[in-house]
Amino acid sequence: MGADCVYSIIGKKPFDLVIKNVKIVNVFTESIVEGDVAVTGGVIAYIGPIDFPYTANEEIDGAGRYAVPGFIDAHMHIESSMMAPARFAELVLACGTTTVAADPHEIANVCGAAGVRAMAEASANMPLHVLMMAPSTIPSAPGLERSGWSLGEKEMEELLDIPGVAGMGELMDFNAVAGGDERILGVVEAARRRGVILDGHVPALTGARLQAFRATGVDADHTDMSLPRAKEKLAAGFSIQIQHSFLSEDLIAYVDQFPLQDRIMLITDDVPFVELVEHGHLNANVRRAIALGLRPLRAIRYATINAAARLRLYDRGAVSPGYRADILLMKDLEKIEPDMVFSDGRLVAENGRCLVRMEKYKFPEEFYHSVHVLPLAAEDFALKAELPAGAAEALIHVLGCNEITTRTKNETRWIPVRNGQLDTAGLVKVGVIYRHGYGPEKAPGKEVSLGLLAGFPAFRGALATTYAHDSHNLTVYGTDEEDMARAANRLLEIGGGLCAVQDGEVLAEVPLPVAGVLTEGEADELQEQFGAFFRAVERLGLRHANPMMFLTLMTLAVSPEIKCTDIGLVDTLEKKFVPLVVEAR
Repeated sequence: MGADCVYSIIGKKPFDLVIKNVKIVNVFTESIVEGDVAVTGGVIAYIGPIDFPYTANEEIDGAGRYAVPGFIDAHMHIESSMMAPARFAELVLACGTTTVAADPHEIANVCGAAGVRAMAEASANMPLHVLMMAPSTIPSAPGLERSGWSLGEKEMEELLDIPGVAGMGELMDFNAVAGGDERILGVVEAARRRGVILDGHVPALTGARLQAFRATGVDADHTDMSLPRAKEKLAAGFSIQIQHSFLSEDLIAYVDQFPLQDRIMLITDDVPFVELVEHGHLNANVRRAIALGLRPLRAIRYATINAAARLRLYDRGAVSPGYRADILLMKDLEKIEPDMVFSDGRLVAENGRCLVRMEKYKFPEEFYHSVHVLPLAAEDFALKAELPAGAAEALIHVLGCNEITTRTKNETRWIPVRNGQLDTAGLVKVGVIYRHGYGPEKAPGKEVSLGLLAGFPAFRGALATTYAHDSHNLTVYGTDEEDMARAANRLLEIGGGLCAVQDGEVLAEVPLPVAGVLTEGEADELQEQFGAFFRAVERLGLRHANPMMFLTLMTLAVSPEIKCTDIGLVDTLEKKFVPLVVEAR
């Protein structure tokens, strides 16, 4: 391609495309120059005023718009959109994302290495360039939860042999790493021997334990980015990847002036479908960072060339000669809304609409039969606490929730005991059922692990989901045991997804038939289903700023402070089980 670019510049062959009259954003100098962009063979051959004779197969008038590198998301999960890769690509290309580093640990928790292979195959040969990462922590909290697969050193080596896999995904069992657990350190060493990218997940380590984590070679984190934590991680040599939930004025002011700019990135991590449709993808994070005070050219740098360098993709991330022609044209450097999106020099999206139809990938048949649970009954959701005779009240552990965040407080509170049973009025039950089956035949079972949520006194009915980070066990929230059983059984009928039930009636459902975490449906169909589901959530009285994230994170045993897994209640900071009932009197 380099020779062809030279030939185009000296007039021996035409440029494939010339974009005339644009303001070219230079991410190396954080400057803007007016001129043209010439492309040959999907590569940028020349930028600036073309003041020499040339020919071109196609010319486009940029009409004075800014030419910006295509956005590169250095850490994300396609499954968080609940869309198969082809449909996901169509949405995010229209938002200006042209490259992603995708960690498919959601589907890997269900389908193992076959899930990673399928996602890599489904993501190949698209105008959205997908760099696949090998999930590193399955289960995310071994011994505290069960998933559909278990990953060790041997499995990591096998994942890194899959075509399209280029690095190790986020290492989430941070306490095991800092504590010297041989299994998890073996996983890191398997990846380190290959010399690949090593991603981290370090929300709670500091001091010597954080440095022990960094000493393994894992050198990026996207979790707690409060200003003191971000400073410590940068000082320890981490690349920090800032997702939307951690954007704040004080952090933005700090990274806007930080001297070593190449270690700072804007990423998405998880973008649920509704947020993707309503607000956008990585462009939404760039927009938000600018609104908080980050200089626009610096914000663009954090979502382009810095991410490319982190991912060792030295052929993209800049509108500059020799770089891939992944280019966005936009009128405004603060609104960050691309009018035209080019991938490898091809126009793939315009005015918020993808122009390319991706070919549908056929997942393995067993992915459509992945929920191995027996039908459930109301009594399966009844609390069966052993209480002393004559007890009037009991001290219990609850997941203390609020309407804003998904972080849960490990709280205890006294509640009444009536007729020998816990009176849970004002609390919401959460039941988690191991969905992955037992033995080589995946024989179904129906063990229900129960916990209680505080913070939603108006809730009435039941909500069920098979999309529950990271193990994706069948999870049911409710105040009525009949409704809880009805919601769970409906998901067994449709192969997984989300369901809302009240007074025995299914109010709404979102089918996710691929491994219980993905749909192959169209975006408009999914939007209609989610609209009905969230109206049902509101009717049931679950008041939360982000109900989707809330419903899917209450089982995540690596997220502070207390969660309910398929085995029991877990103090996620201490990595230990805690009883539902502490004492009774």
